[in-house]
Amino acid sequence: MAEHVEGGFEVSSWDEKPAEGLEGTAKVTTARIGQRFTGGIEAETIADMVMTYRPDGTAEFVGHHRVLGQVGGHSGSFVLRANGTYDGAEARTYFEVIPGSGTGELGGITGSGSAAAGHGSKGTYSLDLAIPGGR
Repeated sequence: MAEHVEGGFEVSSWDEKPAEGLEGTAKVTTARIGQRFTGGIEAETIADMVMTYRPDGTAEFVGHHRVLGQVGGHSGSFVLRANGTYDGAEARTYFEVIPGSGTGELGGITGSGSAAAGHGSKGTYSLDLAIPGGR
């Protein structure tokens, strides 16, 4: 059954390193980002991201968010594919659940949504999810 969930998140860790090789190309980094989601999703997440920065300070990024916790009272884990942009002031991310990545009571979960975060460690998310056997 489909369920709309929204809430906030806070960054708990950020480890970003420059990608090596081909000096003289655009700045590319890899980052491991820890986050805590609250609201419709109560979970810890770890995001592994690749980011490309432009000289004007804007960026694009892609990666995967592993999510471990609860959605609508159902426990388990799943992975979100992330694709986003940073305009110099705000990061916007589009999420899609990777099919077949759900475990536990979240097995078979599907859906998509988005998140936004300005400068600092906090942001908001909104997703439409379907959990087989869910409410």
